[in-house]
Amino acid sequence: MSVAPDDAPGHDPRQDPGAHTGEPSRSAEPTTAPQLSEDPTLGELLTATAHGDQASFAAFYEATADVVYGLALLMHEDAAGADASLVAVYHHLWDQADVRARDLRLQTAASETLTDEHAEAEADYRPSEYELVLEWLVPLAHRIMVDRFRDGSVAPISLAAISDGGGVAGLPEEILGDFEVLSDSQSQALALSYLTGLTHRQIAETVGAAIPAVKSRLRDGMTRLHTQRSARDEEFDPILRAAVTRRDLERGTGVNRNFTREIAADLDKDLLVELAEVYALDAVDDRERSLLDEIVLDADERTAQQWDTRVLAARRTLAEIFTAHPTVPPAHLLEEVLLDLGDQEVGMGMVEEFSTHTEETAKREPIMKRWMVLTGLAVVVLLAVVLVWRFTGGQDVVATADGAEDARVLDGLELAEGGTAEAVLSASEDVGYVDFQDVADLDGLSYQVWLLPSDERPPSSLGSYSAEELEEEIITLRAIGGYEQLLVTAEQIRGEERPSGEVIVEIPLRDRITEGPQYGGGTSAGEDEDDEE
Repeated sequence: MSVAPDDAPGHDPRQDPGAHTGEPSRSAEPTTAPQLSEDPTLGELLTATAHGDQASFAAFYEATADVVYGLALLMHEDAAGADASLVAVYHHLWDQADVRARDLRLQTAASETLTDEHAEAEADYRPSEYELVLEWLVPLAHRIMVDRFRDGSVAPISLAAISDGGGVAGLPEEILGDFEVLSDSQSQALALSYLTGLTHRQIAETVGAAIPAVKSRLRDGMTRLHTQRSARDEEFDPILRAAVTRRDLERGTGVNRNFTREIAADLDKDLLVELAEVYALDAVDDRERSLLDEIVLDADERTAQQWDTRVLAARRTLAEIFTAHPTVPPAHLLEEVLLDLGDQEVGMGMVEEFSTHTEETAKREPIMKRWMVLTGLAVVVLLAVVLVWRFTGGQDVVATADGAEDARVLDGLELAEGGTAEAVLSASEDVGYVDFQDVADLDGLSYQVWLLPSDERPPSSLGSYSAEELEEEIITLRAIGGYEQLLVTAEQIRGEERPSGEVIVEIPLRDRITEGPQYGGGTSAGEDEDDEE
């Protein structure tokens, strides 16, 4: 199925004439609203809104505003900013109701078609009508909020980024559990993008990282979130299966998945599909978004479907994480939204009646979020704690290992696929670090770093990396006395639980390696390759 960008899940919902003007998209001539069914769907309510039916609009607001407001509270510095952005989202929906109702119909059809095409069994997940509406509404609301951050209308949540991939302080407590699966650099990039509205270029400048590395962190971070969602959900989403585990898309194609500094150059390298997550996170500027939309419009059917699938998978995962805490907005905000809509009396009885028939989960009363009541001093303290960790936990490992009297330096360690590693280890300080140089790209595969214990414990993964990420990050090690060696493998699926791919390098953490469990599906640089199958 090949669909144009404005028909697809990847379409920019604000790329329409007048989208930023606030001018109504409804016809200037009065039209007759369609007859609503006894239990109207959200799509029917939005269509009626396009005909000027304020009662339908108010009912649509009541059925969806708790999700949008919950997202706004996570993204904004204070409740006043969240209130203003909520009003802006629903003013936009009223002003552009005709276009938005059409968008909703088209995206719902595209989403259902994609889901059915990738489904392998009747038991696979199918989104409900309410979920399909949120699948469309949440990205639209997020884009509007991001635009308001970028034009200075409101302030985003204050996040303190630690430079050079060292993490981020100030994350809302609601998402901490979901972000545990991410590396520090991935958590940092995703939070700065989705919560504060920074583009990938701005993130790179903020944290002092290379632009290609930031794009890789956004893409690979979303892959980890997809994997976590697949393991957690009772019903398997076929869109995730297509976006994450279709191995013909992720490896064996001979495609170089390394990004460049420029989106245009990435497209010249046929990396359009690899940019889907960056696009879905709104981590591009308007010029880059327009370029991507144009390229998707001209793409072949297979590429367009891959793009649509990965954008949709990203938006479903993001919606599940960032709208998991719906909060009923203050009652006066509905009055503010309706204030400028005209003299028609809104039937609030219909609003109350309709809200009992939607497929949404029970709404929670507004909650006071901890991050909203923390004082500026607490934020400073939190930042100080993270800074202390950065300089005593990250850099101090390197300094401690380098300064130890028994420091053991292993240099010139060759990687099987190209590149070298240098390790500095101290038994007395029980720390060490490994620095990689000139790491070769693995087409369709990723590097995964492991610590192999000296007892029967399972191996511990230190994370999955692209070639650029492995070069950029110094792997610091603590409590190395309990481990025999550090192992790097080439894995087909990121985030493997045990080493199974080709061994890229083995680095002994002790002067003498004892016998123990053997892992990996290949040979190290120094072993006889005739043993491979």
